[in-house]
Amino acid sequence: MQLARYKKLSLAVMLSMGSGAPAMADVTYEGEAGTLSVGGDVELNINAYNEHEGGSSLFRTQSGERLGRDDRFNQDGRILIDINGDRQTSRHYARFKLQPLWNTSGDTGVDDAWFAVGSHTGSELKVGRFEAFDLFPLGQDVFVQYSGSTSNSLYSDGQSYVYQAREGRGRGDSGQIALSHRFGDTMYTEVATLFGDRSDLFDGDTYHGYDIEDDSKSAAIVRPVIAWTPESWTFAVGMEANLVNDSVIDERGEDIGDRTGYGARVSYGHEGLDFNLNFAHMEAHEESNSTVGVNTVWNNVGVGYIYAENDIDDVKPGASMKDITPAGVNKSSTLYSSYRFANVLGINQFDTYVGAYYSEVDHDNGATETDRYGARVRLKYLF
Repeated sequence: MQLARYKKLSLAVMLSMGSGAPAMADVTYEGEAGTLSVGGDVELNINAYNEHEGGSSLFRTQSGERLGRDDRFNQDGRILIDINGDRQTSRHYARFKLQPLWNTSGDTGVDDAWFAVGSHTGSELKVGRFEAFDLFPLGQDVFVQYSGSTSNSLYSDGQSYVYQAREGRGRGDSGQIALSHRFGDTMYTEVATLFGDRSDLFDGDTYHGYDIEDDSKSAAIVRPVIAWTPESWTFAVGMEANLVNDSVIDERGEDIGDRTGYGARVSYGHEGLDFNLNFAHMEAHEESNSTVGVNTVWNNVGVGYIYAENDIDDVKPGASMKDITPAGVNKSSTLYSSYRFANVLGINQFDTYVGAYYSEVDHDNGATETDRYGARVRLKYLF
């Protein structure tokens, strides 16, 4: 009987998606076995921005070479299907989420894919692919080009790293486990873990000019967080650390996977006003990184500012300045803004966002100050 009901639900969903039915937040089916819902969104971007020629170092001008620029105009985005299941008993529950997505580039992938079990007293165990607690929220982040994904391809030689306490937050390629507990309505604790090959954290083949070895072993990143949410406020602190020695090594045999970071945030949200103040700091091999961010969203207008410092102790002697960030302190300042046009053309849950950013980077070791900037129009439709 239950199988027949779920088959009827699948047919109804396919018909509604293919017949031009009015937009819906989701389609939900409730049966004796639990609840199953299907929804999703379309997110398409039209971009105009500049980047440095060939992805080369921001700091090439230190060696006397003129820094080239490439102007980029492109379109990207994806369609995401959000599938959720929920089953309840008098004391416990089981839930799952699956979010397959199709990119306009032709690639396919998945955002979240997890299973969770918990109790109504507040404890939960989650296994799969997901994002843990956000220690550095960016607000209405429409376009800030350097930010990368949650955990992969974040650090790149030749760039100014903006650490945001997200190296162990999740959505890695090898899965993760998180244990959390809620104490009433105001206190939340979480210990998230991230396993597997973490060499993909480095967007490239080098770190400080040294080649990264291919024979990396599995890392084990632990990320505890505690958050207090009295009424409209949120106060949270956390850290992330790799517990495995030599998980990623360079050509010298140095343990460049030894990275420990800390994060803290203060947030406020009430009656259309959202505000975040964030801080993050990381100690890595021959490098430390500190970042402060502040942002707010009010009446569909978003504004944010991020300041970051990278202090690099040493780089490979004789390494090409075209490819690396020189030793010393480099500083970046990024200002970004956005505006949301809600329910465009009178279509419910079809929004258009306009966003832009400007980022300026300077180095205390003689490199000429440089900048990056861009703008984006985002079409967002929830169904």
